[in-house]
Amino acid sequence: MSKTTSLRIRILRLSAFALGISLLLYLVVNVGLAWLYVAALTHPGCNKTPVPIPEIGQPEEHILLTADGLRIRTWYYPPQNGMVVIALGGPSGSLGQSLPPVDFLLRSGFGLLQIDSRACATPPAAVTLGANELLDAEAALTFLRSRPEVNKIGALGFSMGGVTAIRTAARHPEISAVVAEGGYFNLGKDFVEPEQSKPLYLSILLYTIASVFQYQYGISPWETSPVDDLPRISPRPVLLIYGEYELHNGHGDLQFAAAREPKELWIVPGGAHGTNYLVAPQEYERRILEFFNQALVSR
Repeated sequence: MSKTTSLRIRILRLSAFALGISLLLYLVVNVGLAWLYVAALTHPGCNKTPVPIPEIGQPEEHILLTADGLRIRTWYYPPQNGMVVIALGGPSGSLGQSLPPVDFLLRSGFGLLQIDSRACATPPAAVTLGANELLDAEAALTFLRSRPEVNKIGALGFSMGGVTAIRTAARHPEISAVVAEGGYFNLGKDFVEPEQSKPLYLSILLYTIASVFQYQYGISPWETSPVDDLPRISPRPVLLIYGEYELHNGHGDLQFAAAREPKELWIVPGGAHGTNYLVAPQEYERRILEFFNQALVSR
């Protein structure tokens, strides 16, 4: 073998070794970034700031036990009309004057059960974006079944809470009507399919994030899928709410198409995630009140 050939072989081996090391480092960095992202997403921390109480009255505080062993705080307002709405919020929970807004329901005689964040539970737990939050809503249903003043139950959810409302109603016919605002359509696809086209390295990172989520919590994000649960709610009514600027992101039109009658979709002109009530407060209250009055009171 000539010296030139031997040198070329050594260069090729060194190149292959360097490429292998580079790929290994890339994978380590990729997994590390995904791990940090999922940790930040699912551990927002418990907000210790006192929650403003709706002006309508003082709630009863109840601690409910979930199926996975958490003690989670809820605020309960008994109904004047026999109808109670379970309020489900984002990662910070739904207590007090958090989203979704509830004062107008209380003023109209509806009861409410608001659920705190899993981050504030005992022991504190990860916020799983509508996956294990299903267990919180089921604990709320168990509580409401024990209350003699409750005749019918609805669910009102914002963002992650909208996902939880849909998933709970699909599994529990005791929920007679659902209002879901601003939720995603499928958690796995929401992770890996951003709005804009993406380079290969970003695609790999996004799939790694979804895989890390599944590894950490034993939950397939692709199985946390409101768009697949929506058809199971019928013949109970569903109202989907999306702001004009969040409709495409949450695939609200796709979810509406998947739902079966009776169903409604309200696209809030000028609305975005978390601003729909601010953009159109009177219309927001009117539509939700009419929906629950027809679905719960009139039936």
